[in-house]
Amino acid sequence: MLLAAIELAAASSMADVGDLLRQNSIVPVEPPTGAADFTLPMLAGGSASLSDFQGQWVVLTFWASWCGPCRMEMPTLERLHQQRSESGLAVIGVSLDSSRDLADSFASELQVSFPQFWDEAGRVGTDYRATAIPLTYLIDPAGRVVGTSRGARDWSALEPMLDRLLAPEPVEIASSGYSQDGPLELPAVLDPPTAEISLVESSQRVGEAFHLDIRMRWVGTLEEYLPQPPKVRLPEGVSIENTVASTDSRDSGSVVSYRITLKADRPGNFALDPVELRYIPSSTGSPVVSLVDGPTVEVLASGLSTLKPRSVALLGGALILLAVGALLYARRPSTPETGTNRELEWYRALRARFDACRALRLEGRGGEVALGLAELELELAGEDEVERRRLQELIESLRFGGQVPPSSELDRAQRNIERQIEELRPDPDQQVRSRLRMTDRTS
Repeated sequence: MLLAAIELAAASSMADVGDLLRQNSIVPVEPPTGAADFTLPMLAGGSASLSDFQGQWVVLTFWASWCGPCRMEMPTLERLHQQRSESGLAVIGVSLDSSRDLADSFASELQVSFPQFWDEAGRVGTDYRATAIPLTYLIDPAGRVVGTSRGARDWSALEPMLDRLLAPEPVEIASSGYSQDGPLELPAVLDPPTAEISLVESSQRVGEAFHLDIRMRWVGTLEEYLPQPPKVRLPEGVSIENTVASTDSRDSGSVVSYRITLKADRPGNFALDPVELRYIPSSTGSPVVSLVDGPTVEVLASGLSTLKPRSVALLGGALILLAVGALLYARRPSTPETGTNRELEWYRALRARFDACRALRLEGRGGEVALGLAELELELAGEDEVERRRLQELIESLRFGGQVPPSSELDRAQRNIERQIEELRPDPDQQVRSRLRMTDRTS
C-alpha cells in the first residue's frame, strides 16, 4: 500500500500504482480523490492537521480500543513506523473512542509511538466512512487518497513493495490535493456494508420468544464480503435461542438477513445495544467490525399475577373447558399414522438440516458445511451399497482429514441435495385425500 514517489500525473504511472495495490490486496481509488483535511487533538498533547504531513506518503488508520482486529493489527503498524518513518512515510492513527482515557490506555498498552489523533465526536470518522474498522487509507504526497484497505493485516509484511516503490528523493509538490470542503468522496462500490436493525415484536412477555431482524447490505456482489453472525451485547436476563440467515442479491447490491430469536426471564425494558457487525472483505481475508445502535424491547410480566380478578375467573373457566376437551380427544377412536405424515416429518427434518448447512456456509465454516451435506447425501442415497460406501469414506475423510472442498464443489453439492430434498416434499392434495380416506374407514 506504500507507493514510490512516481509522477502520478501521468496516466501510465497511475495504472502502475493501481496494479501494485491490487497485487497486495489493497483496493485502488481510481481516479485518486482529495483527502478531506481535518484538525484534531493529539493523544500526545496539542493538536495537528492531516495536511501537516503533506509531502509524505501517509498511512492513515482508523481504530478503537474495543476493536479486536485493531488490537491485532496495531503492532504491525508500529513496526512499519519504526522501519520507514525516515523514508518519507508517515503512519498516523485516528482513535474513534468516545473516552480519551480508553484511547490513551490502548496506545500505552501496545506501546504505540506513531502520531495519534483523537476523534471524540466521530466527525472525521464519519467523513472517512469509518463505520467499520480497522480501516486504512493510503494518501500520496500531494494529499490524494489512492488506496484503501478494510480489515486487519500485517503491514510490516509489505517490505518487498516498499523496497521497490518508496523513492529515495522527496517528491516536489506543485499543489495540494487535500480537500477542505466536506466528506471524502469515494466510489459507492468502496462503501462498507451497512445494517438495518428492527424488532419484529415491540413488546413481549417473560419466557416467550421475540425476534431481532438484522439486514446487512452493500453495493456489489455476495462474493465481495463474507458476513459473520452479528453479535448482540445482551443485558442480564436476555438470552439467544437461535440465529437463522438468508441471502439476497439484487441489481442495487447484496443483502444478508439474520433473524435472531431471543427470550427474557424477567420483565423490564432491555436495550439490545450495541450490535456488533462482523465481516471479512474478500480482498484482504481479515475481519472487520463495526458497532450499530440496537433497539430496546419491552418485556411484560406473565402469569395470573398480571390479570384482574374477572380475567382470572374467565381463565379458570377456559382451563376447565380445555381439560374436558382433552379428555374427549383422548377417548376418540385411534387412527394409525399415515405414510404421508411420516413423509412430511422426514422432509421437514431433512430441510432443517439443509438450512443449518446454509447458515454455516454464511459463517465461512466450509468444513462443517461439507460434512453436513455429505451426511444428508448418505441419507438420500437409498440402497445403492457402492454409493453408500463412497459417501461413508468421504464423511470419514471430512471428519478427520480436515479437507475443505472448493467453493464450486460445495455449490454443486448444495444445489443437488436441495433438489433431492424438494422432490420429497409431500403433495398437499394427497394429504387431504389421505385424511378423507381415513375418515371413511373410521366412521
